[in-house]
Amino acid sequence: MFWRALTTSRIESALTSKAKIDEIDISIIRALQKDARENFAAIAKNCSTSTDTISKRFRKLRKNNIIVGTTVLLNPKIFGYDCIASLGIDAVHPHLKEVIEWIQAIPETIFCTASTGKHDIFCIVVLKNVGRLSQVKDLIKGHPMVREVTTSIWVDDILLCPQNFEFEHHEKD
Repeated sequence: MFWRALTTSRIESALTSKAKIDEIDISIIRALQKDARENFAAIAKNCSTSTDTISKRFRKLRKNNIIVGTTVLLNPKIFGYDCIASLGIDAVHPHLKEVIEWIQAIPETIFCTASTGKHDIFCIVVLKNVGRLSQVKDLIKGHPMVREVTTSIWVDDILLCPQNFEFEHHEKD
């Protein structure tokens, strides 16, 4: 999701500013972002180069940690989760780690981290409905070290990495 939010030129600028990559490397990355199972022959054809070149470039991208792993994306709506939201949380600073650990224990929390900017903590939650979002928000606001919680509900198609989606919790519902 976050990669898609960036413009093509910003991504290319970010990738080439620290790593030494070229247009072929960027084409490989782009193709694999769209479909991690894309075959090297198709990428090679699109780049007007050989499959061997793409294979070698891919191995180099992995070796240099430019590409780290591959994954599938899940659609939480298929599992009955119709509400995905971002939470911005303001907390008492000496207790940020404690608050983050407490929030991470809430079953609907799939991501929670300290942040800088408008809020001290940023979280993503996956919920059955907006009513449950209200309950989770009230629960978090009830923590003695939390000052404020703001929410933003995601409205577009949402795809999540499986590592962030706990099947055990969702199967019990």
